[in-house]
Amino acid sequence: MNPIKIIVVLFLLFTFGCASTGSEQRISHKSPDSPESILAPVDYSQFGRPPIPVKILLLIPSEFERFVHVSNYEGSRIHHSLGRDAELEMRDAFGIEFAKVEVRPVQSEERAMQMLWPEDPENAQMRAYDYVAIPKFLRVDSLESNEKYGFEIDLLVEFNAKNGSSITIKGHGETLIGKDAQSTPEKGAVLTLQYAVSALLDGIEKRRNLFVR
Repeated sequence: MNPIKIIVVLFLLFTFGCASTGSEQRISHKSPDSPESILAPVDYSQFGRPPIPVKILLLIPSEFERFVHVSNYEGSRIHHSLGRDAELEMRDAFGIEFAKVEVRPVQSEERAMQMLWPEDPENAQMRAYDYVAIPKFLRVDSLESNEKYGFEIDLLVEFNAKNGSSITIKGHGETLIGKDAQSTPEKGAVLTLQYAVSALLDGIEKRRNLFVR
């Protein structure tokens, strides 16, 4: 094999390796207003993967739905209502990934966990589902430099099966966008959240065999 062919082969292997790693992490360095940054959950059925044939109850604790991150940019405090945005994103994403999804608000994460106990009065309702999913924010960070806005968001969803087992999936989203007329911290935060939810979906898809027993 001549040197040119060797270089081409190495380049292709490097490119494939980069594309195949970090499936639970999506990173964008683009402006939120660019067409490439319009992110929607991946519909895996278009690749011959049907929805996972289980019934999911997504419990949304009040502290998750009301979660607000406060960032400081150019001397101003900005409130990002990420909880409500995350709920809407997860409704769409889980609706694609699972055969049936129902969403229910709950007083708190503690109450959601209590409902899983066999002795709890509401546990009989929980057993009508294959899995009860409870989401939480693990981490939200923001930063500002002279030229960039940055966000990192880590989400976790615990899927509790009616047989007592559980599956924990984490999703990481990260953006670093330039300051220009079209980019804002608000848009950067929403875009990062979309990447985190998309990463959750990747993690679920990688473990789909655990959901079907």
